[in-house]
Amino acid sequence: MKHINCQTISKLFLFLFCIIICGNKLSNLNYKISVIISTYNRGNIIENSITSVLNQTYKNLEVIIIDDGSTDNTKEIIDKFEDKRLKYIKIKENLGAPNARNIGIKEATGRYISFQDSDDLFYPNKLELQINNMFNQNSHLDFCKIKVFYNSSNHNFVPNQYQEKNIIKGNIFSELISHGNFISTQSILVRKKFIEKYSFDTNMPRLQDYELILRMIPKVKISYTRKVLVELHLQKDSIQNSNEKLKRAIYILLNKNYNFNPIQKKQFSDYLNQLLKERFSQKNH
Repeated sequence: MKHINCQTISKLFLFLFCIIICGNKLSNLNYKISVIISTYNRGNIIENSITSVLNQTYKNLEVIIIDDGSTDNTKEIIDKFEDKRLKYIKIKENLGAPNARNIGIKEATGRYISFQDSDDLFYPNKLELQINNMFNQNSHLDFCKIKVFYNSSNHNFVPNQYQEKNIIKGNIFSELISHGNFISTQSILVRKKFIEKYSFDTNMPRLQDYELILRMIPKVKISYTRKVLVELHLQKDSIQNSNEKLKRAIYILLNKNYNFNPIQKKQFSDYLNQLLKERFSQKNH
């Protein structure tokens, strides 16, 4: 039998290690992703939103559309699509986005879940880049940067530059409680078992994603894909424009029993009260 030197053995182990790692990665990247789109009377814009999901470079996905009691032509638009990955569920009455998303979570068959609203657009490589990052970071939830359009020429980015610096430093939690939410529903990709466990609070009239993340973040590992992968086009009748719903949501958040220390509790309270003051000041002007 020929003598096998140490260098040969080392190369053999390296080769086997690469096979195992690459095999695990390919297996991970082959998991199904369920994309849940909640919609209400958005027949005029939902076609582009659905198309942006079906055209993802990551192909192993299903699209679950939860029609939250629409009275327009939403179903007619959806019926135009001939794609077996698309599933349509109509709710008889309008229950609100948190309820619609929770129904979608229960219907999902994917290992991972992503969310979209009917006024959002996914960039083609959103899901592929995020699931890669989740694998590389061994995370349970990943979020990306989004581009928010208020009209055709006015937009900003979430998270902003200041928030992003703190995210990169690992200060996600402190940034969330002191300066507000930057992990929008549309930006996340999450393991189903975690989102299924926590789900959306159906009592929240606004800030549902913020409330969810505040409950989840102490329990899950979060990663950040530092790329713009979603466009959000705010509509005139978006709930994000409702100050009354914002006021009720803030009141609910202030009375939630989060596991904050005294300093964190004060930072959180100060941020919410300042947000309320700014929004109602704008309304009065």
